Amino acid sequence: MDRRVLGVIIGVAGIFLWFMPFVSWEEEFFGVTWQLYQTGYHIGGIAYLLLFSMFAYSVLSWFRLHSLRIIAGALSLLICLIFFVQALSNVAWGLIGLIIVSIVGIVIAVIDNRKDKQS
Repeated sequence: MDRRVLGVIIGVAGIFLWFMPFVSWEEEFFGVTWQLYQTGYHIGGIAYLLLFSMFAYSVLSWFRLHSLRIIAGALSLLICLIFFVQALSNVAWGLIGLIIVSIVGIVIAVIDNRKDKQS
């Protein structure tokens, strides 16, 4: 598979996971227990920067700008880790998936950068 397509797939996976639960917790209201979720679009603010960094990763991988891909991946990983530290025990699967996608994206961008420098 072409590395550009793989980078776009990683970026699109990150954009998809932005809509998935970052945090989940239980609240009791009038004797009824509710399972509540908070996603990227519920958070707003810095979460939109996370969405933009994953979009930028997709675009930069298509144009083979590997150094900027590393920066975009590191930015998304940093934002995910900030959310992870804030949520700790209430972390949901969407945020864990975003952390994994960000790490994989950084590793692939570093490998592509090394290959381009060698050739």
